Amino acid sequence: MKNEFKNNIAFINARLIDPHSGLDELGDLLTDGKQIKAIGKNLFYDGTSDNILKIDCKGHVLCPGFIDINTHLREPGEEHKENINTASASALAGGITSLVCMPDTQPVIDQIPIIEFIKKRARETNGVKIFPAASITKNIEGKQLTEMGLLMEAGAILFTDANKTIKNTKVMKQALTYAKNFNLLIMISPQDYDLSLNGVMNGGALSSKLGLPGISKVAEIIQVERDLRLLENSGGRLHFSNITTHESIIAIQKAKISGLKVTSSTAPHYFTLNERAVDEWKTFAKVFPPLRQENDREAIYNALVDNKIDIISSHHSPQDQDSKRLPFEQAEFGISGMETLLPISLDLHFNGNMELIDLIDKVTNQPAKLLNLDTGKLKINSPADLTIIDINNSNKINLEDMKSKSKNSLFDQYNYKGKILYTIVDGRIVFESSKLK
Repeated sequence: MKNEFKNNIAFINARLIDPHSGLDELGDLLTDGKQIKAIGKNLFYDGTSDNILKIDCKGHVLCPGFIDINTHLREPGEEHKENINTASASALAGGITSLVCMPDTQPVIDQIPIIEFIKKRARETNGVKIFPAASITKNIEGKQLTEMGLLMEAGAILFTDANKTIKNTKVMKQALTYAKNFNLLIMISPQDYDLSLNGVMNGGALSSKLGLPGISKVAEIIQVERDLRLLENSGGRLHFSNITTHESIIAIQKAKISGLKVTSSTAPHYFTLNERAVDEWKTFAKVFPPLRQENDREAIYNALVDNKIDIISSHHSPQDQDSKRLPFEQAEFGISGMETLLPISLDLHFNGNMELIDLIDKVTNQPAKLLNLDTGKLKINSPADLTIIDINNSNKINLEDMKSKSKNSLFDQYNYKGKILYTIVDGRIVFESSKLK
């Protein structure tokens, strides 16, 4: 349903949750065009005018729309796996109103015309807000820096070489130094190049049993510690994505305490699943970085509950069936994640005793702060990017119902609580799963 004729929406009887302000109470919210106009209790005690669309939230959660900082949209170049239209539909079904697309497309997002192409396609789709990330190095080869200043002016929101790390220490130091001068954000998915080369799953007893080349957890730990040392020397802002090990959490937390501008994120599969998901060579469990042992999975889970990891992202990495239904070593890495972001993460609230406002903080306020966005909060005059959630709705994930073109997920038939009822972008209802009459 599109809100094409009415510029205002009145949301009444909502559980308003806003981590930015600490708000968690029943109340109402009014939008005016693309912005939030009013928030409070009993805003509509004397009724609403005829030109306002009225939605009774019936006590369900109304919070800022989710912001996903790590997604692979596959366009341009691999539209048979995903494209901006299908990715947008998938994001909106998952309550995501803004996302950052990774630069490992074909061609790579390392030139201004590619950024302009992404922005144009996002405008044409007119769905989820898409912010392009540009690569740190040309063609993601780790050798020569891109023109980061010019790419920032063209619209690049952060800089990353996606799943690849910069092997050359001197180049990484140059990147951090250059980025500091422009106050740019560098994002790294930390895996030492040589230690992870040709690996397909977590290194250890299970990989040996299955006869598969492993990626030792040391590959992540060494990369994190190297880049923290470089950050300490150069200054600037650094974000580690897809953290999977206990030792990385300790190193990053220590760096934060010492005053470094460092943050981290992880994805639901890393705190929900462990390497045993690979049993019987299940290629849907082939992700990069790999699923780790149970003790590391528990450490990631607990670090989120204890607020030692800042953000949860989907790490949406769609693959087509032909890329996954291959012998394990030949299959592509990746998992579809946007539509399962909320239902999988809600386990932290229901079973991990994490306050709901703190969980929502990791998919709204914290990513907005990291990216310097004005969204991610319920504030007057801020963008009306909103999500309505029935957190107690019990159901099973059915991959066939996903909006994403690719359905490579390990969570088929997974029992969960939590359902996205509405997603609103700039005051427009762009996804509706269930009418609230």
